[in-house]
Amino acid sequence: MESPAKKISTAYGVYLGISLVLITVLTYAFNLALFTKWWFGITLIIFSIVLASVSISKAKKVSTTLFSFKDAFGSYFLTIFIGTFISLIFGIILFNLIDPEAAEKLTELIMESSRAMMERFGAPEAQINEALRKMQDENQFSLLNQLKGYGFQLVLYAIFGLIISLIFREKETINA
Repeated sequence: MESPAKKISTAYGVYLGISLVLITVLTYAFNLALFTKWWFGITLIIFSIVLASVSISKAKKVSTTLFSFKDAFGSYFLTIFIGTFISLIFGIILFNLIDPEAAEKLTELIMESSRAMMERFGAPEAQINEALRKMQDENQFSLLNQLKGYGFQLVLYAIFGLIISLIFREKETINA
């Protein structure tokens, strides 16, 4: 990927990161329970993918050579990596340094939400209690667990990125 495309992808990564931090701050300030809603997480994923797709589109426009699959995926992934990394760092600082009590409250909300979901699916009480005990024993907001979550998140985004990169790439024209 050439330099102007990298600059665009980096800029969009920073925009994504700032946007995710602002969303986190607003959610933290107004309704911590939103973090437990499945639709909230999906909305953030879609928002991130859309912004990364815009980054690919802009990078493709400034490309002076054939915009290959590698170029498209590189642009997408750089945007996602930078944006989600900024969000990760902010999350670690917020829930481990600034307000660890919010992490405890959020863990309680997640446990309540998980219990309700498992009851809706008819899980036995013993299985529910075991799952909740594991959640309580494991600090979801520890540095290691957040880094693990970040790794899984990057894999998920990469899968979407592969598909989106196929759409944005330019194919070589072959003269017959």
